Amino acid sequence: MKNKKSFISLIFITFLLLAGSIALSLLRDDNPYRYFTGMGESFDLSPDDDQYLFSYYLDGKEDIYRSTIDGKQVEKLTKSESANFHSPRFSKDGTKILYLAQNAEKINTLYIANKNGDEEEKLTDDKTHVSEAVFSNTGEEIYFIATPAEDYLKVEGETTEGFDLFVLNLATKEIQQLTNQDHFMMENLALSQDGKTIYYTLFEMNREVVTAFSLEEGSEKDAPGSNKLPEESYYISYSPDESKLAYTTISEESFDSSLFKYELFLLDIESGKSKRLTNLESSVVSPKFFMSENKIAFLENTNWPLDPKKHTLHVMDLGKEEIQTVDITINLEKSSHFLSKIIDTFANGVTVAILYVILLCLISTYLASYHYKNRYYPAIFSVILSILVLISSFIVAATIDPWYGIGLGMIAAALFGCTLVVLLYSFALRFIVKRGTVA
Repeated sequence: MKNKKSFISLIFITFLLLAGSIALSLLRDDNPYRYFTGMGESFDLSPDDDQYLFSYYLDGKEDIYRSTIDGKQVEKLTKSESANFHSPRFSKDGTKILYLAQNAEKINTLYIANKNGDEEEKLTDDKTHVSEAVFSNTGEEIYFIATPAEDYLKVEGETTEGFDLFVLNLATKEIQQLTNQDHFMMENLALSQDGKTIYYTLFEMNREVVTAFSLEEGSEKDAPGSNKLPEESYYISYSPDESKLAYTTISEESFDSSLFKYELFLLDIESGKSKRLTNLESSVVSPKFFMSENKIAFLENTNWPLDPKKHTLHVMDLGKEEIQTVDITINLEKSSHFLSKIIDTFANGVTVAILYVILLCLISTYLASYHYKNRYYPAIFSVILSILVLISSFIVAATIDPWYGIGLGMIAAALFGCTLVVLLYSFALRFIVKRGTVA
């Protein structure tokens, strides 16, 4: 009888652990970057090719850093407890920098500072969401892509507003809207060498199109080389003389696989011929040409397609076609999330699944020991629960939100997997437990 009470207590404790794990999983912040340490997705090269400006996560906090071209002598330029800083850019003369600050609602505001990070100044308010920005050649204006923050926060389909191009005069702080097209997506903002044209990509007809906005004419048109790019081209960047385009696209060998991989290519605009530069079998992003050397820097996401994205900085000599990895040396600070990390270890899907299986197996063992014919009840319960969740996934997908439906479908699949384990265990009990073994 004593063993029976102990068994019931063990089942009850496991049930409490399972309930607590499910509750923590539902309540916790599911941001994959909350404790992440590593490079962000944005960086820039100084005009003299001597320094990198980049964003870096340190224990979940993203800030702007500057380093020498070899990745040494790293300096932290921003500091804030409430914002994540990213998308840094150098001015044409290298004396100023700009970057974006992301708040808790994922709204980006625009900042400017000296190259060492001092005299920081906020240029836009929280009513405007800025996605990218770049200095004019004179450094007297900043061109940026933005949309109203209230529209950015709305779910897709609830607003007709989109992204447009703006210019901010640094002397007067006046902002002028240059386009009024409400584009669904505008990316890869860059300025021509003569400062008269702004380049960006638009998503049109299921593909990204490189677009040129003439500051003199105030109109948009296809940019040079745009019609010579593959349909699925991303992270497009012009060379300093604007005779070549660097871009990433799906590698030919991954087209027939379950996972697309993105390599770096170089298009000669005059001939229309593209040359593959990398064979990294991952995902290449954010190529940047050196100004005075025949080199190109880029980031490789070595954790593709999972989150968080883990970027490694590489430099390729375009003449020798050799890739060199840049080791960014940053002094890591002591983590302030030790307790949270321990809690997260117990508040995830794997832990929930393990505790669920353990609970049902314990109940099956109890029933096999004291109610031998009922040992399959937990497995039957799990089968019914799995079917109900699967049916619910279709109903939710059709009536509420397809993504919620997919989420429930994944839970149903996990439940079926757990059920199989419990069923096999229940079947095995007939050989390892006999009625009356536990008294």
